[in-house]
Amino acid sequence: MNVAVVIVTHNSAEVIAETLESVKAQTQLPDRIVIIDDESTDETMQVVRQQLITSGLSYVIHASSSEAKDLHTRIAQNFLQGVTEAKNNGADVVVLGDHDDVWHADRIAQHLKIFSENPSAVMVAADGVINTDENPVMPETLRNTFPVPVNFNDMRASQQFHYVVRHSVATGGASAIKPANFQHLNVPKGWLHDRWWSLAAAAQNALVIDTTPVIDYRISATQQVGLDTAAQLSGNQQWLKHHTKNIFRSLKHLYDVIPLYIASR
Repeated sequence: MNVAVVIVTHNSAEVIAETLESVKAQTQLPDRIVIIDDESTDETMQVVRQQLITSGLSYVIHASSSEAKDLHTRIAQNFLQGVTEAKNNGADVVVLGDHDDVWHADRIAQHLKIFSENPSAVMVAADGVINTDENPVMPETLRNTFPVPVNFNDMRASQQFHYVVRHSVATGGASAIKPANFQHLNVPKGWLHDRWWSLAAAAQNALVIDTTPVIDYRISATQQVGLDTAAQLSGNQQWLKHHTKNIFRSLKHLYDVIPLYIASR
């Protein structure tokens, strides 16, 4: 399978070199690396070019085309721009990456293994080891924060979708998708890409949860979205309280998911 890596950068000069080093050290190298830079004002692009120009890997760097002011929308549009670029250049699988995470050496190989074992899957959401600036070896994982039932992969589409509506289950930085087979790939305004794609994949009964850690997930003081912004809504009252905080956004989200709800039935 043709594999592309998509990474979005923004003022990443201090961390992106380590991330790209880990991509270049993969046991299964990508066929192409796509970098989308979102108006970096530091030396991010110089570091990226220095890392990639001698790598021997095919790569492309684009400036973000998003004009969105909403942070979630902008991030999602940046990743969609990268995924679309990869898809149009023949990528069967796109591995998503945050600009500050360190990939385990067999990350790409692990995603391909899971896709091979699950031919109908369009998204794999794996695990990661959580690191912080203060304590770089925290013995916690993403799956501790994004729990799923042990039988999630055996659930019907309606059951998966019902669960994913109430719980964030996927982190984009530890996920991979098959864009050509992905219904509802375009991300509506107001959504993060990983949240929307996990919902869309669950509605197709094509979301696979992999408990294998594939990255070291860094949490920093400057992080704008991440674990603390993920909605873990276990009960109906908690779910309702969360969504009544911003009734207009919630009504739009409800409207957006109607086609997914119908698809999951």
